Amino acid sequence: MFARAMASAHHPILAQIVPIRRCNLACTYCNEFDKDSAPVPTLEMLRRIDKLADLGTAIVTFSGGEPTLHPDLDALIRRVRDRGAIATLITNGYLLTPTRIRGLNAAGLDYLQISIDNVQPDDVSKKSLKVLEKKLRWLAEYATFDVTINSVLGSAIAHPEDAYQIAVRARELGFNSTVGVLHDGSGQLQSLT
Repeated sequence: MFARAMASAHHPILAQIVPIRRCNLACTYCNEFDKDSAPVPTLEMLRRIDKLADLGTAIVTFSGGEPTLHPDLDALIRRVRDRGAIATLITNGYLLTPTRIRGLNAAGLDYLQISIDNVQPDDVSKKSLKVLEKKLRWLAEYATFDVTINSVLGSAIAHPEDAYQIAVRARELGFNSTVGVLHDGSGQLQSLT
């Protein structure tokens, strides 16, 4: 499916869709969330997914906020898959349980990116190996989709060297590892120092 998508330039390759702006965390560097937005109504999300499918979009990524807070996320993922696109998800991982992971499997999720910024939680980011280790083991045991651990690098991150230890742990679990550079609210890269 991915090869077919890349072979044609006459449709969107990837679209990110936000089912909810709310997040269960408040990482100080993040500008992609608020604390009280309601989920986008499911029927509206389904219309948006159908429009993306009509355009021939090859990959639909659910981001946020924290997309696992949307009560009908599995149905949204299923709709993406039923319409012939690859379904991906970006999450902080806090709400993952074995049952939740099995639900994502059943919905047809192709790929999940979990964000982990440090080894120990700090005032900037609670997304740490220490906090999320159990969730990572569950992903390794139950997920039938591909998993990548992404670490954010930038001046707000107190211990950027943690990205290496996070990458090593990702590989130990059979996951991929990436890093992202911090950006501001207008999408401009922030300084690494």
